[in-house]
Parts: sequence; C-alpha cells; structure tokens
Amino acid sequence: MYQDSKIILATKHKKEEAIRKPFEEAFNATIFVPDDYDTDQFGTFTGEIPRPNTAHDVVIQKAKEAACRYGFDYAIANEGSFGPHPAIFFVPADIELISFVDHRNDIVVIESEMTTETNYGHKDITIRDDYSDFLEKMKFGSHGLIVRSLDDNTIIAKGITQLEELNTIIKLSFNKCSTIRLETDMRAMMNPMRMAVINKLAQKLVKRLQQICHQCQTPGFGKVSVKGNLLCEDCGTETTLFKFKVLNCIKCNYQEHLPRPDGLEKADSKYCPYCNP
Repeated sequence: MYQDSKIILATKHKKEEAIRKPFEEAFNATIFVPDDYDTDQFGTFTGEIPRPNTAHDVVIQKAKEAACRYGFDYAIANEGSFGPHPAIFFVPADIELISFVDHRNDIVVIESEMTTETNYGHKDITIRDDYSDFLEKMKFGSHGLIVRSLDDNTIIAKGITQLEELNTIIKLSFNKCSTIRLETDMRAMMNPMRMAVINKLAQKLVKRLQQICHQCQTPGFGKVSVKGNLLCEDCGTETTLFKFKVLNCIKCNYQEHLPRPDGLEKADSKYCPYCNP
C-alpha cells in the first residue's frame, strides 16, 4: 500500500533519526522533513507556548497541517508527554504518540507507547548547592539540560551538554536569581533515551500500517478495544475484567475478537462486586 511512497514528517527536532529507517526498510519510503515548519507552534515542553489541545489532538493536527501545507498525501507526527507514571508512584513516565495521516484513504492511524525508560526530572538549586549527583543521574553530556530561573519562571538556556558551559551559565544566573531549576531537555535531539522510544514507536506504526482489513482492505487494521466481562469464578457475577481483546478496522465495522493475552477465562473473586463489594 505504501511502497515507494513520499511521506512528510512534521518535526524540527531531528526525529527523522528515529523514524526514517523503519519506513525505508518496510516501504522503501522517502521521508521529507521541511526546514521551515515550526512544530513549536503546537506547544513546547518548557511552557513558553502552551499545548493548545490534548496530545492526541495535537499529534493529528501536526501531521494534517504539514500534509496540507506542503502538498503530501501522507504525513507523520509525534507528540510526547512527561510526568508521574499513572500506576507506579514516584516513577517518571514518557508517553509517546505517533500519527500517520493518509489523505488518499481518508484515515488516521495512531500508535502509543508508555515507558519508564526516561531521564525526565529536575532539581532546584541555590548558589550553595551541589548538583553533580543530579547530572550523573540525568545522563548529562549525552543528554541535554535546561536552566530556568524560578524567580520569574523564565528559561535562561536550553540544550546544554557541556559541563563548562553549564557551570558558567549557573554562575551567571545567580547574579540575577536566588533559585534556579535544572531540567532535563526533553526535545528529541537532546534526549537519546526519548529518541529510542520514538524509534520503537515508529516500528510499531509500520507493523500496524502493514495490517490490512479483511473486509474493506484499508491499511492500519488493529485498533485495540475490549469487550465483555469475565465472570467471577466463585459466584458467576460479571466483574470489571474484560473478556475479549478486539481488533478493529478504522474505516469499516469489521472486527476480530481475540482471547485475553493472559489466558484468563474466569476472574478471581477479588474483582467481583458481589464477593468483594
């Protein structure tokens, strides 16, 4: 379907280093990166430009606008979000989305990846504080840092990877600020850990695009949902655990029902609203 295709990638942060190869290997695709498309207009990690919508909406908007502006049928965009893991307390998480816009088939395919493989973090320091342990933990050198003034919440410098430069910026900053924040620079070109996650996600997207709906032959089959409820093994009441994993076509109503990946056919009573109210 996408063999020898030309695809625009909406990025200004060198994400082609993570995304280009999977598409070249699978489709012999040509990835075009415009040099005048400012993706910061959709929001910045450092907050100077707030993200106007949800990450899901923005990752689609990025790709669609790039496709329309440069006249491409196919477009890719990526959007990342960072913060506490929703299930593992006090552990940071990277949630990445990638979108593929196909104007010929009038479809949008989205894949996601959540991982704790991230150096996302920050440290607030005064002029007396040592920050060497933080630099080691954040993989400083191979990964960039940002210096922010907490007095007025302004960015002093981004993309710092050299210790001498960092020390100089910090020293000069304390001439004007009482407290500064050292932050990980989460832009892809400054963060190899993030770039690795984006590459994994690009491979995931390629596999999804290679799946064709058996009914309408639309690519991108495999949007995941769940259906049904497992019955309690003790009393037979419906529990909160789903029964089937469902793969969906993104264009027609065709579905495939798959058993749970863990093989469960009955639910433990601890999930039962009757046995364990």
